[in-house]
Amino acid sequence: MDTILSKQQAPQATPKPQQKITGIDKQSCVKMLDSLFKQQQKYIPLWKDIRNYELPYDGELGDDVIGAPAMHDEEIYNGITAQARDTFAAGIQSGLTPPSRKWFRFAPTDASLDNNIDVARVLDERCEIMEGVLSQSNFYNVIHSAYKELPFGQSPVGVFADEKGVYFVNYTIGTYALGADGQGRINTFARKVKMSAAQIVSLYGDSVVTDSVREAVKANGGHEDYYTVCWLVYPNPKAKPTGGNHDMKFLSVHWLEGSDPNSLLAAKGFEEWAIPVARYNVKGIDAYGIGPAWDALPESRMLQKMEYDGAIALELSIKPPLVGPAELQGRINLFPGAYTPSINPNDNVHSIYSGGLDLNSLQAKITQIEDRIKRIYSTDLFLMLNELNRGQMTAQEVMARNQEKMAQLGPVIERLQNEFLSDIIERVYNLLERNQVFPPLPDDVQQTLQGQEIKIEYLSPLAQAQKMSGLTAIEQGVSFVGQLAQLDPNVILRVNFDKAVENYLDKLGVPSTMIRTEDEYQELVQQQQQAQQEQQAQQEQAQQVAQAAPLAQAAKNLTDAANDGNPALRQMMGLET
Repeated sequence: MDTILSKQQAPQATPKPQQKITGIDKQSCVKMLDSLFKQQQKYIPLWKDIRNYELPYDGELGDDVIGAPAMHDEEIYNGITAQARDTFAAGIQSGLTPPSRKWFRFAPTDASLDNNIDVARVLDERCEIMEGVLSQSNFYNVIHSAYKELPFGQSPVGVFADEKGVYFVNYTIGTYALGADGQGRINTFARKVKMSAAQIVSLYGDSVVTDSVREAVKANGGHEDYYTVCWLVYPNPKAKPTGGNHDMKFLSVHWLEGSDPNSLLAAKGFEEWAIPVARYNVKGIDAYGIGPAWDALPESRMLQKMEYDGAIALELSIKPPLVGPAELQGRINLFPGAYTPSINPNDNVHSIYSGGLDLNSLQAKITQIEDRIKRIYSTDLFLMLNELNRGQMTAQEVMARNQEKMAQLGPVIERLQNEFLSDIIERVYNLLERNQVFPPLPDDVQQTLQGQEIKIEYLSPLAQAQKMSGLTAIEQGVSFVGQLAQLDPNVILRVNFDKAVENYLDKLGVPSTMIRTEDEYQELVQQQQQAQQEQQAQQEQAQQVAQAAPLAQAAKNLTDAANDGNPALRQMMGLET
């Protein structure tokens, strides 16, 4: 995360609105967009197969009627894949970005600031503000839609500012094309979408649209005529860190397909990447990802074929095809218990289908395929994570029961956090910072954070489950030392228990306000030691007093005896010579 905290400027009266960028080479943008969609077309057949055999109501892949329901369920006879996808999406959301609990926090990368309670409290305050902004926006609805399309391999989400704060947009499969840099990071986004004339005018204004769009709105309100809107976001080759709108890191250009070469709907820019893309798995430096729907596609094809064959076999066994005399055509009653008289006693009606099918074996095979599809979508793990969220299981139990599955999902979790969620958090943070939503930094914290980088730490159930291996090591180590200490107390000296507690609480993601600073901790330790020393001194004094009383009584007894006239005792005590 960029060092925004160390670059805070003096607050302005009102945020400056973003101005339109001029001098855009539209022809270059058109060529870039066409090139991206030409590459995207290579994935369309695969995405259509996934839609046709697994997720029939997803995407816009060029074969839909605009403004009409898009249903592609002709090949669907078993909906288990869609159910598994829904469990997958709900599991990813509850595991990575749960709306009901804290799932990220800010922390300085400099380890020397870990115990600076003032810095920690400022970062926690800003984190709480961001959590409130996300909760009040459409973030959690949009992020769930993004997770539902993640089985295709990737799912982009746009992050934008408005007068209410921030809002998010999910882009469905088939409507966008992606470009990556030399390291495989997404840095170019193109989109084609059919929009009605009324939608175009409401979004871009009446002054920049074409005459045909304007006339359609005047004629019938613009709800029947559709046009293709093109949008391209790409790195600005002339970007400058402290420049104006023309110098932003990314340029954003909108135009109508087939419009005049110099006609644009909008041309603006973004200070940072505004369209983070969630990718499940990536091959090399490809822009497009690979999702669980890819792995489940062969199983889904087989499942739909077996369900279809099973339905046909069942229907054949219930209603077999018949052969008989022509005179009986249309007169045969096939209802149970019915009677059909025969014209010729020698021409008996009989079944031409006599083969039997073991439907139980077929159903057992279908169940096996369904279970394989569920495992591909990791439904077993995500259902267990729901038990973690409800408090019925601990993260350590989830880790122990799903060690292999967690190991498989580890790279996926890391990629979603690093490529997707971190970009969203950084983008939202920057928008709030520029719109002066955060309170000003205290002077001492401003000075402390000067030049420091702030990192994002994830506290979600999946992130905690990933950290359980570290917690387990601490627990096992302390338990082992505790057992050995019964044989040799000196082994206790091998462990720094203060550091063990510090590391354990840090891995659990305990809020900084719950943990005392080093100075507070040392002060309490000194007070406790002083109290123990005073208590020990009081005990020693009481012991001395307790011991002195018998000695004083003995001395008094001797003195009394001597005074009573015992010559030997008086001589021994030196009372007489």
